[in-house]
Amino acid sequence: MATEKDLTQGNLVTTLLMFALPYIGANFLQALYGAADLIIVGKYCDSSVVSAVATGSQLLQTLIFFITGLTVSATVLIGKAFGAKQYADIIKIINTMTICFILAAFVLSSIIILFDNELLSLLQTPQEAFKSAQEYVFVCALGLVFIFAYNAISAVLRGLGNSIMPMYFVAVSCLMNIILDIYLVGKLGMGAQGAAVATVISQAASVIAGIVYLRKGNFVFKFKLSAIKFDLQTAKDLFKIGLPLSLQDTLIPLSFLFLFSLANSMGLYASAAYGSVVRLNAFMMLPAGSFSMALTALTAQNLGAGNTARAVKALKLSIMFAFTFGLIFFIWQQTAPDSAIAIFTTDKNVLIEGEHYLKSFSFDYLIVPFVFCMNGFLFGCGKTAFAAANSIFSAFAVRIPLAFILCTTISSATLFHLGIAPPCASIVTTMSALGYLFYLSKHNKF
Repeated sequence: MATEKDLTQGNLVTTLLMFALPYIGANFLQALYGAADLIIVGKYCDSSVVSAVATGSQLLQTLIFFITGLTVSATVLIGKAFGAKQYADIIKIINTMTICFILAAFVLSSIIILFDNELLSLLQTPQEAFKSAQEYVFVCALGLVFIFAYNAISAVLRGLGNSIMPMYFVAVSCLMNIILDIYLVGKLGMGAQGAAVATVISQAASVIAGIVYLRKGNFVFKFKLSAIKFDLQTAKDLFKIGLPLSLQDTLIPLSFLFLFSLANSMGLYASAAYGSVVRLNAFMMLPAGSFSMALTALTAQNLGAGNTARAVKALKLSIMFAFTFGLIFFIWQQTAPDSAIAIFTTDKNVLIEGEHYLKSFSFDYLIVPFVFCMNGFLFGCGKTAFAAANSIFSAFAVRIPLAFILCTTISSATLFHLGIAPPCASIVTTMSALGYLFYLSKHNKF
């Protein structure tokens, strides 16, 4: 199997699909990985533990988004260097990224462990679920370094045009996580703590598999862990591209954490329902997210090779493919939302609350293909500052205020009203991104 792939050559539809499909597979497994905790906990534990795992995993997911924002910068820089055949620069990027991410993992783990009580309080975690949520967050924080390592390895490979191996790594992790969840939560009765231990061990397994592959893979250059060196200019480039993405990928989930806190304020059933829907949406959004991520690497390589027209055409194709998936999911959630929520719980009260939310939120499935794919293209161009500012603005100027107004001014507000805010914010993001793309095209600034 090829360790690298040139994305600047060949039939574009075939290249895009063959590169994006492993992304979809990896993201599906990643979503299944996260959902497994909730499904198995829901089977063996009561609603308070379900709420604890849902709340704790949502907090950890926010940090994961911060991490992936940083790693996208490595994908972009490596993709451009690979497209321009500047192989020495790739080694420099990998070495510098490794040092930066180890330090970042230590800092973030320390913050979570020291302030877990305050963070969970901000989320209005139900009192019945608070202790279990603390146990879940503490254990997962100890394994944060493995999340950094997996995303870093995947960023390197995807920048080189290899989207298949990251899918295999997460498959190993997902399978191990499910087995350990069943044993630790189901057989040993460890509850939220058992789910967290299973998560950390399985993440470590994927990292080990990735390191072995990098050391033994047949690349056009050699990876040597013993020769890691820090380059200041490369670090600046990584953070120049990555920090806007990390800021976006942290603040956007924070806006959804605010929505989670509003759901928590509606009671235990609404909390459990919202947590279940968040897991469900991880599956519903993954085609659009996968095409966006694939487009980032493809755009970076083609811009590095000076082929802008091919990158623009890939953007249009990505939107078309992602929208097709979004339309299917929208129809499903409008006609039978209870069948989706039932994957996570059989509690009738939770099913009713979840159905309310999906009836309004599912309109977002039709809009996010445009948002995600345009952002993926802008990321590949290195235009991360605008994309981040645009998404952050819509989150804090539209999503949060609208959700707050609807849920606090309507006396009998339900999750249906909460679900109206995200699609409205996505519309604002889409219109702004379209205007910016037209500006870049008119002035030839890709």
